Amino acid sequence: MNAKPNASPKSTFLSFIFIFLLGVLNISAQELIEGKIVDEGNIPVPGVNILIQDTTNGVVSDFDGNFSITASPNDILIVSYLGYETQSILVEDQKSITIELIADSEELEDVIVVGYGSAKRKDLSGSFSTLKSKSFENQPLSRPEEALQGRVSGVSIQKSSGIPGSQIKVRVRGVNSVTGNNAPLVVIDGVFGGNLQSLNPADIESINVLKDASALAIYGSRGSNGVILVTTKRGKGKTKVSVETFTTISEVSRSIDRLNSEQFAHFKNEERINNGNAPIFSDAEVTNFATNPIDYEDAILRDAFGTNTQLSISGGSDDFNYFLSGNYVNQDGVVITNDYERYSLRSNIKTNISDRLSLGVNIFGSRETDINNPNSFDRVTGSLLTRAITYDPTTPIHSGNEGINDGFNIESLNSFANNRPNPIAALNRSKREFITDRLNANIDFKYKITDRFTYNLIVGLATINNTLQSFIIDGDNSTPDAVGHTTVNFNNTRVTNHQVSNIFNYKNNFGSHALDATAVYEFQGSRSESNSYSTADVTIPGFFVGGDEGNPDDQRFTNGGGQTAIQSFLGRITYSYDNSLYLTTSLRVDQSSRFLEDNRTGYFPSISLAYGFDKLIEDSKFDNLKLRVSWGEVGSQFISPLANQAGVLNVFPAVTFDGVTAVIGNRFSRAANPNITWETTEQWNAGVDVGVLNRVSLSLDYFIKNTRDLLLVSQLPNSNINFSSNVGEVKNQGFDITLSGDIIQNDDFIWNSSLALSYVENEVIALNDGQEQIVGNIQSIDGTTNPINVIREGLPLGQFYGFVFLGTWKSTDNIPTRPNGTPLFRPGDARYLLDENNRPMLQPLGSGIPKTTWGLNNTITYKNWDLNIFIQGAHGFKVFNLVEGAINGQRGAFRDNLSFNALNAWTSENETDVPRLGSNTLLNSSQFVEDGDYIRLSNLTIGYTIKDLFGARTKFYIGGQNLAIITDYSGYDPEVTSTPGNPSSANVDVASGINIGAIPTPRSYTLGVKFDF
Repeated sequence: MNAKPNASPKSTFLSFIFIFLLGVLNISAQELIEGKIVDEGNIPVPGVNILIQDTTNGVVSDFDGNFSITASPNDILIVSYLGYETQSILVEDQKSITIELIADSEELEDVIVVGYGSAKRKDLSGSFSTLKSKSFENQPLSRPEEALQGRVSGVSIQKSSGIPGSQIKVRVRGVNSVTGNNAPLVVIDGVFGGNLQSLNPADIESINVLKDASALAIYGSRGSNGVILVTTKRGKGKTKVSVETFTTISEVSRSIDRLNSEQFAHFKNEERINNGNAPIFSDAEVTNFATNPIDYEDAILRDAFGTNTQLSISGGSDDFNYFLSGNYVNQDGVVITNDYERYSLRSNIKTNISDRLSLGVNIFGSRETDINNPNSFDRVTGSLLTRAITYDPTTPIHSGNEGINDGFNIESLNSFANNRPNPIAALNRSKREFITDRLNANIDFKYKITDRFTYNLIVGLATINNTLQSFIIDGDNSTPDAVGHTTVNFNNTRVTNHQVSNIFNYKNNFGSHALDATAVYEFQGSRSESNSYSTADVTIPGFFVGGDEGNPDDQRFTNGGGQTAIQSFLGRITYSYDNSLYLTTSLRVDQSSRFLEDNRTGYFPSISLAYGFDKLIEDSKFDNLKLRVSWGEVGSQFISPLANQAGVLNVFPAVTFDGVTAVIGNRFSRAANPNITWETTEQWNAGVDVGVLNRVSLSLDYFIKNTRDLLLVSQLPNSNINFSSNVGEVKNQGFDITLSGDIIQNDDFIWNSSLALSYVENEVIALNDGQEQIVGNIQSIDGTTNPINVIREGLPLGQFYGFVFLGTWKSTDNIPTRPNGTPLFRPGDARYLLDENNRPMLQPLGSGIPKTTWGLNNTITYKNWDLNIFIQGAHGFKVFNLVEGAINGQRGAFRDNLSFNALNAWTSENETDVPRLGSNTLLNSSQFVEDGDYIRLSNLTIGYTIKDLFGARTKFYIGGQNLAIITDYSGYDPEVTSTPGNPSSANVDVASGINIGAIPTPRSYTLGVKFDF
């Protein structure tokens, strides 16, 4: 092998000269760069580090934010400062540089939106909860409400059903109103009246929840139920493209225990034989049921598939930024024929027209389509799922010609089907399509009058267009229509909301004193229009032959509309001393068109005080230690704008007095109340904030809320005329806890954990004029008129009301008798708590509103792997399980399927606590009230990130939602809220915890991928 020759002295010398000249040229290219560091308010920032990348050469900005450094055009300056984003700036040919620091959204999580502005959390004296997008970005979500559940203390989230697109009940610190709307105000990018349901969670930068009166009073009559402030994302830096898609498979993981076809046939045969009648089913039929069972629950439920795809493009410079996104969701329901689809588009653009003037334009549009919502088909049994669970399991689902039985005229089985339509037929032979179109646009105009005085104009416009189209074949209610009868309905509602907010703000520092003053004039208006049409006996090719244009006697045309307006004046002053003492006071004055002139104006003041002790403790490990106290009043105007006026209603059908001319009559539907006024909520709050070593934080709040002059819609005695009034008082008190910490934090392994816990007690303090109680809006479905919920002094809202079940009367019991000596009850009859007249007593049976809700969120990252585990629970509430009552045979004349309890019914040989067959058992009793407490594994998601795959940062993930639940509840899911035939019952708090066939929240499995370019 030949040795490599050494370099010659000549070549070595030339190389040295070349390197030396390069260094000289480089030195000669370096120049002195002068600059200044300022914050978002153009205030100089001292102590900022400026370092030339890949060197040790650096400087620090002086007291006035100035700096100077020697650098070449190709050098990159690294600018870093605690609480702000680290910036990389290419020198190029710049001789003078002004650098504006950008607040770091991760390091400055305490910078939050507070309404009509923003502030650092340390400067606040009110009660707020903040949820940043990073708290839920590792969880596949289709709804923002799912992100709030269990992650924000003081906020209760309750799903009304598992139907995709269904309303989710959101409550902040309990419920205030008896029959009014208890939903919080949603403000999206400064514009009122937003809708969380239509939002794409991936568009959200942060969610801030205002809880105490000092934070809420700035929203006056709109803030009584809490306020949720949503800030959507903005662009910054170089162009970023993000694409994410995930697929979901959902299933109902539990089933309701009840008799199968063979057991039911045996049971009915024995029942008839015991009553001296011949059996209805032959041995051959019973044998056939054993091998060919009929299961309506299995037939109506299915595995549901869904997809969620989203695309966003963002970027920007100091003078212009943009965020554009699109989202498509398609989710099958777990009930056959049910489908939900949502499209949404968003454009957020901001430009700095000059040093003093900026303009932002946000536009959002969406379309939601909900097909065959199963809760909208049956106003008697609650939903078609209830009908399927209780349906006679010996009635064939399909007829002999492979069609679907309509449930009518099935000769030998007609008595068992009780003339109720086949639930599978109701879904397959009818269609209800509900479409919601939304278009929101707002302009955000900011002008810096001086360095300390600014003007902000926000103009918002929102339109909502709801359209319901349906046709119902062969009827689908409890009483069947004539064969061939068809009804068609069309309803359309259009709502337009507009808002103009003029916001003036002044900020100044005077040594150790800081002042922030805000004044607002605001106007909001709303206009609605509606029309509807319905007819019957129309011709549908392939289905029916009737009148081509329907039966004139069954045609209905209605239309309506209305408008409301509210103007407001707001003043707020925030003062701080030495970054330790904080004081905020505000007054909002609202004038609403919903009230007559004498009651039109409402005044809503607030004051809060806080003191930080962390500076007083030497060598303290506390980075935050603050005590807070606040008081304030907010209002509610959730009442019909026509409540102070009498109303009339058309009466159908038309009648004739001369035998020729049809005349439509009218009747009073609403009585006028000129004295109706604001509902007012007064709230006290005391809290403490603790931060330790920048790793652990704790917030604890105790509150008392009293709501007086409750707005109530009731009926005049012995009439069907509605009447609006102010009645009584409701009290909510409790506490919120938020605890978060970085359990492990190093280069490869990070473990963050957070706990949010809320406890609320609710009580009706008083009703007007000595009124003992107000009957609720749900009555028993056992054929009686007994209410199953009431509003009564000394009890919470959402209180169940019924009879106390004590088992059965045994043969050895001392059974009460009538005056003639005959027994009032027979052995085996259901036994209830009796009054002095031996009549069952109606008693409170518990509340469906949870007292305690909590959530534990853990995010673990190891190198390229990440894991999210989210567990949440609710405790201290009951569920009135009317479905369980139905399958226990407690529905009067209805001959439905039965639970396994029927096999253990009381007999003289076996004296159990299951009432005997034929016993007049009452449905609205404690027998069917169950504990609703639960602990749920809400989310488990595992992801793996490849930093560069085809030029993109790529993440693959797999997960599951609602994977497991620990509960003693016997039904599908204890998280229920249902009102018969009203899929929008999420705002009815007196119906909380009443199960009349709510579709359960399914178990879901998700597979997804995300690309960031």
